[in-house]
Amino acid sequence: MEMVKDLFSFASLGSNETWYSHLDQLAALAIPENWSYKNPNPEKKNRKTPILENYIIHTFRRLACEYYDAEEEDRNTIICFSEEKVCFNTGLYTKQYQYIYALFKKNRVPNKQPWFLVGFSDDSDPFFRGIDKLPRRARYFNDIKDLVFDTTAELRVNSAHILSNSENVKRLPKELAGSKYLTTLFTGAVELAKKKVEANYKAAVPQFYDDQVCFLLPICLLDPGTADVSLAVRWHDGYYTGHTCLTLDMAYNNARLIACPNSEWLKP
Repeated sequence: MEMVKDLFSFASLGSNETWYSHLDQLAALAIPENWSYKNPNPEKKNRKTPILENYIIHTFRRLACEYYDAEEEDRNTIICFSEEKVCFNTGLYTKQYQYIYALFKKNRVPNKQPWFLVGFSDDSDPFFRGIDKLPRRARYFNDIKDLVFDTTAELRVNSAHILSNSENVKRLPKELAGSKYLTTLFTGAVELAKKKVEANYKAAVPQFYDDQVCFLLPICLLDPGTADVSLAVRWHDGYYTGHTCLTLDMAYNNARLIACPNSEWLKP
């Protein structure tokens, strides 16, 4: 079957109130985690669980990509379809470390998405009767070594591009707007980030972006102990390149897809 990659096109999630209620249910079922930002975006309707919402949307997108690329006989291990229901593994665990699944049933409403969201549950739910094999988690890497930054490799950062790009610049601290020392500060912050990763490999946080595992490095511009933005770097022909700065919220969203970041500098 043709697989759409957008969760909102795949299934009816109900009204905003219903959808957010489902996310609250998922948050309560899962191992406790902070799914909200310290300073929520006033333009976003979901103030309570925006990180969780982003996580589920992009987890489904990844699974849909895997489903599309898999051999037909393997597809039901990625997203499990039957005639009347569908489920996928959210990648989250209950407090008893059971997998949590997203559950969907066939949508009978004409001219709507083919499925509708029932909710989230572990495998004890009666929903799973008749399903022989439950779907696996999304996969983002082939080798655990892909998640460790190689501190012996060269890091080439295009500071001129970053500091001349309006999208990147507006993510930097407002206190530095128009500063004639910005290039010097940024270059020094990159060197500091490299030393922090050498001192503790966990300072380079893996993220999944553009179908590739990349890394997020802490860029401390105002205070050496506090990250202001994150530098996104990726492997390229034997060395790392850095062309983009992300806000810490953006960085956390990207990193959370692989795992809850175990880092001192990257928090919700």
